[in-house]
Amino acid sequence: MEWVIFSFLSLWLLVSVVGAIFVRNPVHSILFFLSSVLAIAGLFLSLGAELIAGLQLIIYAVAIVVFYVLVITTIPWEKVKRFEGIYKRELIFGLPAVSIIFGLIAYLIIRGNLAEPVGTVGDNVREVGRTLFTSYLFPFEVASVILLVAMIGAILLGRKEE
Repeated sequence: MEWVIFSFLSLWLLVSVVGAIFVRNPVHSILFFLSSVLAIAGLFLSLGAELIAGLQLIIYAVAIVVFYVLVITTIPWEKVKRFEGIYKRELIFGLPAVSIIFGLIAYLIIRGNLAEPVGTVGDNVREVGRTLFTSYLFPFEVASVILLVAMIGAILLGRKEE
């Protein structure tokens, strides 16, 4: 039964990612991205990683998607339409890079050292919270300020010129 659920979620994820890449409407692309985030969270849940699934939903499904919607609604799309089409130079440089990365990941999967447990067994949620709000409090706050500045910048760039 686990393979059926895993296969369904994997197929859902692949369809969502392909849809996010190839649709032309930016709002539909965000919806496909949101669908892929939900499929990834479902995969994490099926693998028993509830904390990562929750963080996936909180961080990506809420914060990033809302930020994308804000950016899409504030960008004047008549300026963006000039750059539509296939970017041949980026494809020439990107395809070998993606192929090399795919080969490295395939090698690591075949070698089988990815699923070894690391660290101690305990209350992971408590430890992540303690580490996040003690050792990494400053980077956490800096990231939130950077997102706030980016949001204000997107609003200023997208407003109508008078």
